[in-house]
Amino acid sequence: MAFHSKRVRQRGQSLVEFVIVAPVLLFFCFGLLQYALMFQAKATLDSAVLEAAREGAVNHAELAPMQRALARGLAPLHAHEANETGAATALARAIQDVQANARIAIVNPTRAQLDDFGQTRYDPETRKTVREIPNELLRYRRTDIGRASGTGIQDANLLKIRVHYCYDMVVPFVNRAVYYAVNGIGAVSRDGLSPTEPVDANHDPYGSPVTPDFMCRRKLEDGRMTGRWPIALESEVVVRMQSTYRGAVGQDMDR
Repeated sequence: MAFHSKRVRQRGQSLVEFVIVAPVLLFFCFGLLQYALMFQAKATLDSAVLEAAREGAVNHAELAPMQRALARGLAPLHAHEANETGAATALARAIQDVQANARIAIVNPTRAQLDDFGQTRYDPETRKTVREIPNELLRYRRTDIGRASGTGIQDANLLKIRVHYCYDMVVPFVNRAVYYAVNGIGAVSRDGLSPTEPVDANHDPYGSPVTPDFMCRRKLEDGRMTGRWPIALESEVVVRMQSTYRGAVGQDMDR
């Protein structure tokens, strides 16, 4: 009889231990899944940014061609069917995603380099006068250092872009916990990670983040309703210009 009571107590103890450990273990497993998805998204973004830079290199570093190329590269993140219709749908979603959640910034060439080496000429295609950095015969051009930029014309023909992309984490609970942690929203306490919307109407609806990413910010109530919590991913790449650089038209120059 005593042996039977001891076995019952052991089973009860095991059940209590399982109840304590299970949520932590489940959160850890979900976290690994979300990390794997983020790693896949980062690898896809790196490839897409390279494609965007190559497209920009042959199109005077214009924004629209780079955005289209970036969308093509990010299309696999939106693909759910392995057929022609699925590919077209994924590309359409990727185009919308890039317009809403991606920022392409030109790090090089700089405005100072355009001032140092830019030349004005008439472009018969657009029928406009453009200012551009020459690209032909770079091997035989002078290696003088520009007064404003402190670089040579060869360096001014390197296209470096940085893409800031808001990736929506999809694993339940983990996505919200990571979003709160990354942005520094709340403290780990009774009123920390649990609120879905600030009680005070005059409070910041974004949760008064300590380290906010303004491009990827999400209103807490919107995140709770949609279950979508974004995290910022960044990627940079450098390629050599294959056309003349004409300055940033409608895009960010990161300086």
